[in-house]
Amino acid sequence: MWSPSNTVSRVDKWIGAIDRVVMILGLTAVTVSAGLLFLSVIARYIFQKSYSTFEELSVNLVVWAVMILGGPVFWRGGHVGMDFLSGKLHGSGKAAQKLVISMALFFLCVIFFWKGLEIVQMIYLSNKTTTSGDLKEWYLKMAVPMGGFLFGLYALGEMIKGVCLFFAPELAEQVSPAQPVEHQEQEGSGK
Repeated sequence: MWSPSNTVSRVDKWIGAIDRVVMILGLTAVTVSAGLLFLSVIARYIFQKSYSTFEELSVNLVVWAVMILGGPVFWRGGHVGMDFLSGKLHGSGKAAQKLVISMALFFLCVIFFWKGLEIVQMIYLSNKTTTSGDLKEWYLKMAVPMGGFLFGLYALGEMIKGVCLFFAPELAEQVSPAQPVEHQEQEGSGK
């Protein structure tokens, strides 16, 4: 039998699995970017050789990290928000707010994904390369549709949770966006 509580827990586990992969990818992108900048500095000041590809790639890796880490930040409640309304809402009102915000973000993610793919396709067909000429531009611009897709998964998960919380408003008081249900249950049981 369907229960909002079980569905919310399943969504949190599903998003949690995606989250681990996305966080590793984001951390890897930032780490590789820092490594490339370090190598660029060493090459320039010790060997008097400059590699613009390192600099282009490092900047674009940070863009990739920002784009793919938007979803995890949203899931944890880390995006800028306005508390003047959410603090006054309880039960179904809080669930409705969560649902509306998630639906709006999901819609924006679909636009990011769709338009991002159009841009990547246009760049791919024009065979553009970066300023250094070493990198294909479309590789770097894939950050936009990929970020939109991943953020969309998080928004979809929050939309499903919003529907569940609408049918079980008592859960809305227990579930915070920064902490999935499974973590809250563990805290409550003293584990």
